Amino acid sequence: MKIDYRSRYQFCALYSGEGGAYWGTRPLVKIPESENDVFHRVTQADERRIDLLAHRYYKDVRLWWIIAEANNIVNPMVLKAGKVLRIPSIDTIQLRVLG
Repeated sequence: MKIDYRSRYQFCALYSGEGGAYWGTRPLVKIPESENDVFHRVTQADERRIDLLAHRYYKDVRLWWIIAEANNIVNPMVLKAGKVLRIPSIDTIQLRVLG
């Protein structure tokens, strides 16, 4: 797919899923990997509750989108047990994302 750089979508993410591809309405955020990242295996209790993972690792449920972005999760409601997620370190997100 060619991007028209005059488009309002030029800085948005292209998502693809069961319904096809579509442009996201928020800018794509690159979250660099760090040696301080944590890896978390999703349990049944974690399914569909990415907000609780954000609370566990960042003490702020509003930061669920960072975990989703770091793991290319378009719909956090389909988070399944067994999936391993990269949880970016708090230092990385404070310096590079939230800064």
